[in-house]
Amino acid sequence: MQWKKVQRPKKLGGLGVLDLERFSRALKLRWLWYEWKEPDRPWVGGNLPVNEVDRQLFWTSTVVTVGNGKHSKILGGKLVARKAPRDIAPSLYKLAWRKHLTVKEQIENQSWTRGLWRMNSVEEMADFIVLWDLVQGVHLTMEEDQITWKWTADGIYTAKSAYQAQFKGIYCTFKPGVLWRAHAVGKHKFFSWLLVQEKLLTADKPQARNWPCNPVCRLCSLHFETAEHLCLHCPFAIQVWELVRTWSGDTIRVPTQGATIEEWWCDALMQPTKNERRQAAAYLMYTAWNLWKERNRRVFEGKAAEPKIVLQLIKEEMQLRFRACGAPVVS
Repeated sequence: MQWKKVQRPKKLGGLGVLDLERFSRALKLRWLWYEWKEPDRPWVGGNLPVNEVDRQLFWTSTVVTVGNGKHSKILGGKLVARKAPRDIAPSLYKLAWRKHLTVKEQIENQSWTRGLWRMNSVEEMADFIVLWDLVQGVHLTMEEDQITWKWTADGIYTAKSAYQAQFKGIYCTFKPGVLWRAHAVGKHKFFSWLLVQEKLLTADKPQARNWPCNPVCRLCSLHFETAEHLCLHCPFAIQVWELVRTWSGDTIRVPTQGATIEEWWCDALMQPTKNERRQAAAYLMYTAWNLWKERNRRVFEGKAAEPKIVLQLIKEEMQLRFRACGAPVVS
């Protein structure tokens, strides 16, 4: 499992392990926020411990409303059309001088154009015309410049929202919310998290690494062992699933032949209510977990049990959890 995936929030398919790089960046944005909101702090105007990536994230995460122009930066800030001139015309930004002056300082004498006389291409001249028109549309008022944080309801920066914003665009397809809210204990959830991503150390994984192992499924002794075969399509597993289906009152169904693990997981959790999904997820987890344990008993202990014995072990584990937590409800 890639460490970057482990560090994703649980709702995005990870384990929620803190990504120190992203968290550090989220904390560093506090300097930029207070530079705006509390300009009287003694360190304002000095060299802040932030880099270009930090600044880009900050400007992406904020909305600036220009008032008197005494705080906004005309070139580095989001001056026009909710965009920064450096993003509208990046080639001109490289040519400009004194980039850190405020909007008021730059607009009063059109000093923002200093350095742009070095333009030497048609594209740069076209960008200059676009930028000129946009800057001429900026009208200063008597009000203070305002900045709003995008990722919170009240528009105020928080380290939590800055951290979570860095995961925008990442998605997960296997319904991790149901997995982590299932009526099951932690080891079953972690096992299922590995299972739905096919990261169990079944025989196909050592084979891919050229490690010596027996590639045949230990439950049926017929097919090549993969996580999908072991937990869904093995004849032994199908017998266990049929027994669990009967015992659960058709809460779950026998896996469809040919379905992938993710398809099986998502299709089995189509119940209309949240509690029914959590209950169904528990049946799936405990059944797959005990199939895995049965496989390991045969590999490491040389012991084999019949499908009815595996069903009994599933019942015992779920009943134990019910007595401790009151869920899942079992007959």
